[in-house]
Amino acid sequence: MGLFNKFKEPPIEVFVRYCHYSSASAHKTRLKNFSKERCFHNLMETVDLRRVRFTFFLDSFYPAKRPHFILDQRQFPVIEIKAGNEAASFLQMLDYVSKQPLTPETIVYFLEDDYLHRKGWTEVLLEGFTIPMVDYITLFDHRDKYFDLSYAQLQSKLFHTQLCHWRTTPSTTNTYAMRFKTLLEHLDVHKAFSQDRKISADHDKFCRLHELGATLISSIPGFSTHAEPDYASPCIDWDHQV
Repeated sequence: MGLFNKFKEPPIEVFVRYCHYSSASAHKTRLKNFSKERCFHNLMETVDLRRVRFTFFLDSFYPAKRPHFILDQRQFPVIEIKAGNEAASFLQMLDYVSKQPLTPETIVYFLEDDYLHRKGWTEVLLEGFTIPMVDYITLFDHRDKYFDLSYAQLQSKLFHTQLCHWRTTPSTTNTYAMRFKTLLEHLDVHKAFSQDRKISADHDKFCRLHELGATLISSIPGFSTHAEPDYASPCIDWDHQV
């Protein structure tokens, strides 16, 4: 941890889940030029490695014709698991992360393999956790929160830090960040909405966390996006981020 002692901010530990095949995402429309390997290269090109350490999980449940591209890199560890679906892989990641000797203030960022990021996201994420009473952060500004009729009455509190604005939001995907102490405090909730499922009930999970008093915020505009054009974070030309 010596590298991070130079900084006042807590380190960021990023845990990324990869797989050879996902039934949860195989049907989705994607941004132009999308591939999960391009998402990986985008992640490496936009991160501030002075503040971030990665651990990669590879679900090798489904056989593959060739080794996964994440095995080509040697800088960070790759933990191979056999889960077979999104929820099972999330639970295995939770079990691993919750047992790590991280400091309570360490920022833990769970990331799926089909997200893009903008340069500066590392600093933005650190800034977000300087806002009092914030428990969870997503860098994905969900486009559906602006057009889906189920959110017609949605109201948000607004904040700002030096680099961007923030809004409270009711839910996000299974890509989000929190302090390690928050993860441990709510560990049973994170597990409950993935157990006995093939796909985690992420919306319901964050609604439950809100009932428990937890606050989730998202950056506006987004500093990341799920690579689905119909739901991508607005105001950014994400095709040119791939």
